[in-house]
Amino acid sequence: MALTALEIKSISCPEGKSSSKKYDANGLFLLVKSSGSKLWRLRYKFANKHQEMALGKYPNVSLVKARSLAKGAHLMLAQGINPMDERRKAKKKHSSPEKTFEWVALQWWEKQREAWSEEHANRIKRWLTRDAKEICQLAIEEVDAGHITELMLSIEASGAPKKAPTILSVVNRVFAHALAHRLIRSNPAQGLSLRDIIAPLPKVKHQAAITNENELGALIRDIDSDRSSGYCTIEALRLIPRLFLRPKEIRHLKWSYIDFENKIIRIPAEDMKRGREHLVPLATQVVEQLKSIRLVTGYSEFVFPSERDGNKPMSKNVMTNRLRSLGYSADVISAHGFRSTASTLLHEQGWKHDVVEVQLAHLIGSATSRAYNRALYLKKRKKMMQKWADYLDSLK
Repeated sequence: MALTALEIKSISCPEGKSSSKKYDANGLFLLVKSSGSKLWRLRYKFANKHQEMALGKYPNVSLVKARSLAKGAHLMLAQGINPMDERRKAKKKHSSPEKTFEWVALQWWEKQREAWSEEHANRIKRWLTRDAKEICQLAIEEVDAGHITELMLSIEASGAPKKAPTILSVVNRVFAHALAHRLIRSNPAQGLSLRDIIAPLPKVKHQAAITNENELGALIRDIDSDRSSGYCTIEALRLIPRLFLRPKEIRHLKWSYIDFENKIIRIPAEDMKRGREHLVPLATQVVEQLKSIRLVTGYSEFVFPSERDGNKPMSKNVMTNRLRSLGYSADVISAHGFRSTASTLLHEQGWKHDVVEVQLAHLIGSATSRAYNRALYLKKRKKMMQKWADYLDSLK
């Protein structure tokens, strides 16, 4: 039975299914997604092969319009013309091959990459050219909300739903760039609600951390007495509980960042997650440890060089892997979890929230205040870092 406008308006996908089809006539049907999207499709046969052509998204394309488009396609078929071939020819004729989504996306990426680290820039390029490949070769002005919705659903179906929010955000920025340069008249990604497209994402699991004093004391003893691994792994794992740095920042730590005379580490903006210079006051015990390490690894620019290549930092995950070897499972502690340990216990000991947050390299205050005071709470932080080192020694 042919569809009616009223029926289409109220139709929905049956519970438990990802999609369903509602047929009209002459091969025209409506593909109803569990997300709520309603997409017009035309199924036809050409050269003894069944093919399917997208006709747009409801309500942008009404029932009357969809039937008109289907009728036009059938007229072409009657003349021995494949309507999909005609569509491709028209797109090639009326849109420059350079104005595809991928071309515009890479133009935007080139303008932004200077503000990013190399790793972050490569990650975004990979999202645009690989994860968003379903829309890459479409003309930028042809991409609509339905295409983006289908892209998000395909990312979810691939088993990587956590990528969807970040990729949607990046796609939105690409279209904002295209809109600003008058390549399109509207941004199809603006206002698109991911929660209405894919299933809710699982709650974020925080890094496992030890906050019990007796357990922390045992952990520090195990770490400091361990001699069953490589030198850099042992020393890096000893250092990370006393500096609050992220594992990557520890691995990429360079001797040029360490000011032994003033007992401080200055990590440049490009090596920090937030893209801002970070100052780390050093307790006396930490200074002595670093001086001892320098006698062994001073040949490299890195404090903890790779065993295979002294011009590169130590490998990723070595500290967390060492914790596993010491008997500490993933649900107990991770290398990143030492930051949570420090935050929890320092707050319990009465240190001011902003002092702790600044030492963790979290952004506080306004952008202006951060720009004019990179040494925020430095005097208090020096005192806190020494007290923390003494506290760990007392627990051990």
